[in-house]
Amino acid sequence: MNRIVKISTSLVAIASLMTLAGCGDEQKLGEDAANIKGADYLHVPYDQLKDGGKLTLSTGMIPEQLNPMAATATFETASLWYWWNPVVALFDDDGNWEPNPDYVTKAQDSVTDGKTVVVYDLNDKAKFNDDTPIDWKVWEGTWKAGSSDDPKMQLGDPTGYQAIEKVERGENDFQVKVTYKGHFPWWRKNFNYLMHPGLAASGENFGTAYLNNPHPEWGAGPYKVESIDNKGGTATFVKNEKWWGDPGKLDNIYFRALESTADMQAFKNKEIDVVGVGTKDRLAQLTDDTPVYAGTSLSEVFMTLNSARPALKDINVRKAVMKAIDRKIIMKVRFQGMNFEGDLLNSLILKQTQPGYEDNMGDLGVFDPEAAGKLLDEAGWKLEEGKTYRTNAAGEELVLERPYFGNDDLTKSMNNAIQSMLKNVGINFKLEQRPNADYPQIMKNREFDVMISSLFAENSFAMADICQFYGQGHTLLKSGTGSQEVDDLCAASLNAETQEEATKLGNQAEKAALKLAGAMPVYTGPTMVATTKGLANMGAMGFARKAPQMIGWAKDDFKAEK
Repeated sequence: MNRIVKISTSLVAIASLMTLAGCGDEQKLGEDAANIKGADYLHVPYDQLKDGGKLTLSTGMIPEQLNPMAATATFETASLWYWWNPVVALFDDDGNWEPNPDYVTKAQDSVTDGKTVVVYDLNDKAKFNDDTPIDWKVWEGTWKAGSSDDPKMQLGDPTGYQAIEKVERGENDFQVKVTYKGHFPWWRKNFNYLMHPGLAASGENFGTAYLNNPHPEWGAGPYKVESIDNKGGTATFVKNEKWWGDPGKLDNIYFRALESTADMQAFKNKEIDVVGVGTKDRLAQLTDDTPVYAGTSLSEVFMTLNSARPALKDINVRKAVMKAIDRKIIMKVRFQGMNFEGDLLNSLILKQTQPGYEDNMGDLGVFDPEAAGKLLDEAGWKLEEGKTYRTNAAGEELVLERPYFGNDDLTKSMNNAIQSMLKNVGINFKLEQRPNADYPQIMKNREFDVMISSLFAENSFAMADICQFYGQGHTLLKSGTGSQEVDDLCAASLNAETQEEATKLGNQAEKAALKLAGAMPVYTGPTMVATTKGLANMGAMGFARKAPQMIGWAKDDFKAEK
């Protein structure tokens, strides 16, 4: 799974990470967000890290679902998984993929008879905590389970693995040969997560195997689980005595679930070591000597319209909602007091700065309340004289419900702005505050008309996710929209010979999908993070991903390169 929908939490949880130029640190950021680095953090070599120390991080919640490959996984699921499971793929500051030599010593791709073939040389020391070797059979099991089309398994994204024809033993048990059914330019997307044979063989229990059970015996890496407590909102990881590579430098890593309005105070009290500071108010609370890093954001805020709900079954109503919302106003609310005006985001797949980005929203992305009113008229929702809200022939009022999470000022301002825009065209936009912990269940059961969420990209292979987004039967987007045309274009994109051709076809697929008016990108922006002084190899990471043992505290005499 390459994209994970994260709880929109009070939009400040997203906003606190995003920031734009002119936030009080212009000398650092420059006057244009385009100048912001892909990744920004204190770069420290392994041998310049202290031995020992504790790292304390905040999280929106400790999820019940601890399997990031399951359909109900959240951003927090993947954040925790990293600390006690194999991290096969690493990424440099520019988002370039490279295998982690603790697991894969070499990866070589080629094309044979029109099929992509990848040969991986595996580290023969690698094993799970129960002493199961991480050999070619693990890769075979990951492929077979990961490619299943059984809905009872509740897989997050099988598309990459479904492109594989076979996984075979190479010259020995620690070499694996992966042959695809045809050209597959996104092969680096696969096997970033490895499944222990116990999970791979779990069948219909795949989606429930990790519910409130981290299976520490199925983990591997420099750290292991000491405890994960969903109800208590804590998780602790400690050094793993079965680790074969360079030892982890930290004595323990501690996660603490905090509401979005509490993390800033916790950071100021030195209770956590990292906090998002992507708003003017948050920046103003920092002391002058606090390290602050600004980099490319991997998140984008988007709106989902649930076509299964009675009021939104009609595509004209969904189109009207989109036409009624002025996304430029929403951006102004989000970035109030900051010296930045970004372009509207018109793709859920690619950001404006990525190669191949196109405006895939088209006319639906253009604010036009008059057109919205006409669409609602055509759908049978009339605005009677003297009435505030539209009604249908049965006298029922046009009501759309939005559950939201958090009660900070930014969330209130966003809600008020959208509510006012929809009221302007005769739609009653009802808001219901819910606790963060309700989010997974609400999404699973699609208990909403309108949802505002945030997507976080795990890597730079954006267009490889096209089927996960828009293919019928996939579970990432909860709009319930789709078509055979979109499915065919998605499949063609995945089977393209080159990444350039795949991106071209993927853009066609997204244009066709967004015309169905099930989802609309709202905004994105760079990210800004503050850390405790001396925290190394963690900050505004962009697409960069370090091995877990590379995160720690810089030695007191370490001098960073300027």
